[in-house]
Amino acid sequence: MRVSLLLLLLPSFSLVASPLGSGRAVSHLPCPPSCKCSPDAIISCDGAGLRRLPKEIAASTISLNLSNNFLRLLTADAFSNLTYLNSLSLNGNNLTFLYPGAFKSLCNLRVLHLSRNPQLAYLHANTFEGLKNLISLDLSHCNLFEIHPFVFSHLPSLEALVLASNNMRYVPEAFRSLTRLTRLSLESNRIEAIGRDSLKDMVALKDLNLRKNRIWTIQKDAFHQLDRLTVLNLGHNHLSDLPNQLFGGLTQLKTMRLEANRLTMISCPFDSLHNLRKLYLNNNHIMSIASSAFSSLKELDFLHLNRNNLSHLPSHLFADLPKLRYIFLSHNPWECDCAMLWFATWLLTYPGVIEGLHCALPAVNDTSLFGQRAREAFANCPAPPKLSKEEGCDGQHPNGVPHLPAVSEELLGVLLGWWCSAALSNLLSLL
Repeated sequence: MRVSLLLLLLPSFSLVASPLGSGRAVSHLPCPPSCKCSPDAIISCDGAGLRRLPKEIAASTISLNLSNNFLRLLTADAFSNLTYLNSLSLNGNNLTFLYPGAFKSLCNLRVLHLSRNPQLAYLHANTFEGLKNLISLDLSHCNLFEIHPFVFSHLPSLEALVLASNNMRYVPEAFRSLTRLTRLSLESNRIEAIGRDSLKDMVALKDLNLRKNRIWTIQKDAFHQLDRLTVLNLGHNHLSDLPNQLFGGLTQLKTMRLEANRLTMISCPFDSLHNLRKLYLNNNHIMSIASSAFSSLKELDFLHLNRNNLSHLPSHLFADLPKLRYIFLSHNPWECDCAMLWFATWLLTYPGVIEGLHCALPAVNDTSLFGQRAREAFANCPAPPKLSKEEGCDGQHPNGVPHLPAVSEELLGVLLGWWCSAALSNLLSLL
């Protein structure tokens, strides 16, 4: 009789004891009111109107979604029984403070979402105590303006950190303990400067997003330790100058975004970016580019120069870019004169796509510009110089060319075809 009773009890005991037991086991566990519980130990209380943590959360839960509720405080050891929890979402609440030790028992937590808590302005040094296995933390769209230097010291495994849309005015020292971090987003803050040691010891970083800040200065060697970085986004800032060798150390960088800054000229800030493939310089105020500005970018295949103040390009600009296949040049005040005659020579062998080089013609409706008058005018242009690597990187470029023999009929035909096509596109856009 005792044996039979024991056999009857054993199945139910084993089902409850295992946190990752069969679907039948978890389905018998209690489910908090207004929440949805799946057989895989996943509980969703998204938008359930909660003002405090539910008490009926099973200890075997591995994923808990408490987003879009009215939670205000997380007390110490608030999740004391959820030692198997792998993912926790607290997005879109009214959290004002996270007590030290609130997550202390979550030793297996890998993903923590705390975004869209606009009242959350401060993090205690021990806020994340116990989260030794956390790999992803989202603190975006809060109101953080200051971060304690040791707040991330409890996160030795962290790989992704999102702090976008907060009120930080500088890069905090707290990041220096994140030696395994590969992705960091500081987009849409109020950061004004990147210091020499701002990114110190972040040697594993691969993706750095500083878009939409107020950065106007970057100190020399600020990126010198980031030799694994592949994506750097500095778009929509206040940069007006890029000193030579500014990006020294970024030897593995593949994508650089500098759009929507205040740049007026490009000299040689990119010399060390030997693996760069995509460069965004659109929506600036660039008037001049040095002949050797891109000469080290042997892997470059995408160049975006739309919406600048360019009227000419230096004749050797694309000479050393064997993989360049996409060039965007629209919305610039191009002048299709003798100074751009070299472009026709280069087009003869260029295998890629060029978009948007429209000429700023004085009378776009005057079709005679494409007839005998144009042929006579270009016949007097000197031939483009042979492409070479001798010109330095001083931020200047010649607007004219040496006085050499007149252009060939073949070259003149190519140039006229390019010029007429650009002007016709410009004319059609006005109709």
